[in-house]
Amino acid sequence: MAGLLLAVGLLVASVGSGEATAQSGPTVAIESQEATVGDPVDVPVEINGFGEIGAISLTITYDPAVLSFPGETSTGGLISGAPREDFMADVIEPGEIRISWFDASSPIPGEDGVLLQLKFSTYEGGKSSIAFGTESEVGDPQANAYGASYQDGEVKNATTQIDVSVRREFRNPSAPSDYELVALPGQPGVALDETVIGERGTGWRGFGEGGASGGSGDANLQECVPGAPCTFQSGNGFWVISQSDWSFQGTVPGVPAESDLPSIPLQDGWNIVSNPLQQDLSWASVQSENGLNETLWRWADEGEWAKASTLSSSVGGEAYYLFNGAGLDSLDLPGIPTGSLGPSSAPAKRRVSSAASGSAAPSSVGLSSVASSGMQGGPYLGPGAYLSQIQRKPVSLGAAPNGDATASERAALKTKAPEKVAGWTLEIRAEIGGKRAASVTLGKDPSIEEQETYRAPPGYFSETTLHVTGEGGSPKFARQILPAGAGSFSLLLKGRPGSDVRLVATGLSDLGSRRPVLVEEKTGETHDLRAGSSAVISLPEGEGEASLLLHVREK
Repeated sequence: MAGLLLAVGLLVASVGSGEATAQSGPTVAIESQEATVGDPVDVPVEINGFGEIGAISLTITYDPAVLSFPGETSTGGLISGAPREDFMADVIEPGEIRISWFDASSPIPGEDGVLLQLKFSTYEGGKSSIAFGTESEVGDPQANAYGASYQDGEVKNATTQIDVSVRREFRNPSAPSDYELVALPGQPGVALDETVIGERGTGWRGFGEGGASGGSGDANLQECVPGAPCTFQSGNGFWVISQSDWSFQGTVPGVPAESDLPSIPLQDGWNIVSNPLQQDLSWASVQSENGLNETLWRWADEGEWAKASTLSSSVGGEAYYLFNGAGLDSLDLPGIPTGSLGPSSAPAKRRVSSAASGSAAPSSVGLSSVASSGMQGGPYLGPGAYLSQIQRKPVSLGAAPNGDATASERAALKTKAPEKVAGWTLEIRAEIGGKRAASVTLGKDPSIEEQETYRAPPGYFSETTLHVTGEGGSPKFARQILPAGAGSFSLLLKGRPGSDVRLVATGLSDLGSRRPVLVEEKTGETHDLRAGSSAVISLPEGEGEASLLLHVREK
């Protein structure tokens, strides 16, 4: 039939395809649809603004990996709802269907509405455009092609709805450590002030993370205020503290779990991120998907940071901290869950009424706050610069495959072999009143050429912080492993001015005969951690911080 159209010269003007710009003439449009994987889907083709129609010739393309027609190739198996029984439809090859009709003596009234429907038998998941070919034409009974515009559509995964019921309680809203990191799943579009009760500033406060400041990589809290409100979007989160509970109960649009997984926008420096899906994701799988080495941090019990191995679903209200030192525009989420399809099976985070998620790591890093901020005063923002990412550069110290090592290589092997046996790690933790408040991990590894580090997350709301620092006091790390031959470790302890902080060393057995000595830089006082395994550091009045050096000496 399409050949007949050309033979009689009915449709002489070609019409472009693709997304049409708005115009006043007639239109042929494919209506976009959402579908469930494995189900059939009907896609309407609509017309608008036509007079009588005497001929139709449509070529429509689609992605055969996403959509398929039934094995039956008759017109009735491919389209439905056509205004005449003598419409013809044929799948020339997978990915292209052609539809034609011609009857100049008995035209179709050009009524606005659905002309016909494409009857795809199976939706496989993902997204497919449904697009008109350039040769598509509609003509009148007098052998004239209408100057119509052709509007493409698409089929994509249906958006599910997520029922959310989550709550956080605040035991002491005047304590900085009682701030919580919160998030909502799916694509919520919910304002933060809809999840709290009372006046902003006196009843509750909220903050977003601004990330790098002037390219420095500093953390940068930004308060949620009327001129800069905070809204829960897919994959973000906020700090919040309130005189009442933080809570949300309602339904939010979900994001597809099988395909078209979201990419969470990232900024330079620190980011608050969350998992908008309804299933947990291993952090290792997210790292692999994005080529990242960065640690994922969660705000754990009693106001301290802990490394997380699972990016748990934010159905439980959980959000995390991530440093973007790789300059990524977004964080892509893989489609492989680590556990159930529901919220995390990890132990529930404190003060979460729903099945909240979390993966409390055994070692945690507490960060800084000088004193309680209260609801009226601002939070203690800490020193602000928290730099560097994990860097791993293996060094080959072995001979060449043929065994022909050079004299210098053999000398290097002889020099480094004793160090290799004596690699070690040591944890120094800070305790207040017998309770763990912060920790750092230190060590040496002769198999590396450059230091390996975990960047310490911002210390906005912790009572006490302990960092290992780079040259000049920055960057600040939660972990630093140095190559053989490197010097001592620089530490910075911060806390309440005038308070006593006990530093406890664990892992002393790894040191062999070595002796760890802690030196207070300001006073010169030394503490032999081998003899006592701990040292009490008195933070000066008015300063609340002490710079320390850790020397690991041969006996």
